[in-house]
Order: sequence, then C-alpha cells, then structure tokens
Amino acid sequence: MEFVAHLRLSKQALIDLGFFCGVPIVLAMLSAVLGPYAAIMGGAGAAAYVLSLAIVPWWLTCLTTHLASKRIRRKLPLWLIAAIGAMAAGPFVSLYVYFVNSIAGDIWPALNASLPATFSTGHFKSAALSEGRAVVLWIAFVVIFHETLGWARFAPPAKEANCEDRFQLSGAEWTAEDDALLRSLIGSGKPPRAIAMEMKRTVGGIRARTAKLGLRNNRHGDRSGD
Repeated sequence: MEFVAHLRLSKQALIDLGFFCGVPIVLAMLSAVLGPYAAIMGGAGAAAYVLSLAIVPWWLTCLTTHLASKRIRRKLPLWLIAAIGAMAAGPFVSLYVYFVNSIAGDIWPALNASLPATFSTGHFKSAALSEGRAVVLWIAFVVIFHETLGWARFAPPAKEANCEDRFQLSGAEWTAEDDALLRSLIGSGKPPRAIAMEMKRTVGGIRARTAKLGLRNNRHGDRSGD
C-alpha cells in the first residue's frame, strides 16, 4: 500500500543526490578537461583543485538558497529565490576561492601565472564575470530540476500558495495512488492539516476519506492543530 509513496520519496532522494553531488562533480570535470589545470598540476592535482572549487561553493550556495527560501515570507518566483541565494553566497564563495587559490599557488607556483593579480583591475573583472556566470548557472539548474523533475527543494512552501492552488484537488476523485499515499502519510503520523497541504485537498476531504477507508491517525495532538 505504501509502495507509491515510497517511490516518490526515493525519487526525491535521487534528485537531491544528483543536484547536490552529481552536478558540481560534472561541472568540475568539465573545468578540468577544458581548462589549463591538468598541464599545470597533473591529472590528480587538477581533479582535486577543480572539485574543491566546485563542490564547496555549490554547497554554500545550497545553504544560502535554503535559508533564503525559508526567510522570504511572501511568495516569490523560484528563479528569484535562487538568484537571492546565489548572490548571498557570493562573498563567502569569493573568500573560499581566494583561500584555495592561495594554497594551490604555493603548491603549484605556475598556477599564479594563469590567474590575475589579486586586487588588480583584471582580478575584479574576472571575479565579476565568474560571479555572474555562477548566478546564471545556479538559477538555470534550480529551475530545470524543478520544471523537468518536479524537484521542490527551494520552491516556496505550500502554505504560501494561494487558496485556489492549495485546494485545486479538493473536489477531485480519489485514485488508488491517492489512497496509497494517504495511508502512508497517516501511517507516518502526520496530522490531517499537514496531509491536506501535501495532497492539496481540504482538511474535511482528508477526514472524510480517512473515515471511508477505515483509517485512524494516532498522532498525538492531532486535534490540537485543527
């Protein structure tokens, strides 16, 4: 009965893994292949360098975007939430990149020749271009994952959606998949109000279907939130 809900949770976990780990690793490998780093550092050194410059900044941007999506009270488009998160991560990412480049420059002095001098005009121009590309790339991946895979990690929470969207399925017929998901959510102990938001139905509709299926929610405090 819980198979459909389990598949849905497994799919989201796989999407999370692909976004948080797969994307930055692929971008790092492309940078290693297309950039001059392999010639300067060797294969292993170039891989370590580009991975350190891809994964950690990506995760920092994930964190700031997550915080932005939680802090923003009014509903904003997903692309704007992603943009705010990416720009908020900018100073932290820049500081981290400077730290990594300083260490890498000491290990591979030839790397310094391929990088603009610190605090020079070229440095600021390069940093601005890199920041702009990073913001656009971040927005693109967040939106693409959301639109094509149904990923909702940074999307506005359901409680901020308007009433028409929240209850668009309030009068819709129940399918076998809906019943299986309802059983799973009740089995997990979620109260009717949380189940209604997740399934985009009214609390009354959830209660009625629960009673019809002979189910019971044993979550403590179930009635207190209604």
